[in-house]
Amino acid sequence: MDQPPGAVKRVLIAEDDDHMRDVLQDLLSGAGYSVIAAEDGLEALDWLSRLSVSLLIVDILMPGLAGHELIKRLRQTTQWAKVPILVLSGYADLARYRDLPVDGVQLKPFRVAEFLTKVEQLIGPASG
Repeated sequence: MDQPPGAVKRVLIAEDDDHMRDVLQDLLSGAGYSVIAAEDGLEALDWLSRLSVSLLIVDILMPGLAGHELIKRLRQTTQWAKVPILVLSGYADLARYRDLPVDGVQLKPFRVAEFLTKVEQLIGPASG
């Protein structure tokens, strides 16, 4: 499910906090990325069954299917095994994410420039 060269990169956000989800969506859209937002891991899986994404941003603590469970499921599925995953977390203890197969961790709260730099490091600029 690769996107065509030069296409705008699509980011899926799995975040249960309405305000944080809206902020992330505005930041990424403003930077030129195509953004889809899911309220939890189950909704994220539903989106992923229908379209391809360049990056998945996952909150760890969510109702229903928690972030760590979503990540484990995706890494066990061939078509999603290589999609970059950025974890969002309010927990400053980075050691708790050491065993998760993710590509980066962004602590909340964060600086906008720092967050956008991290996204660009993982998937490049919005259109590639």
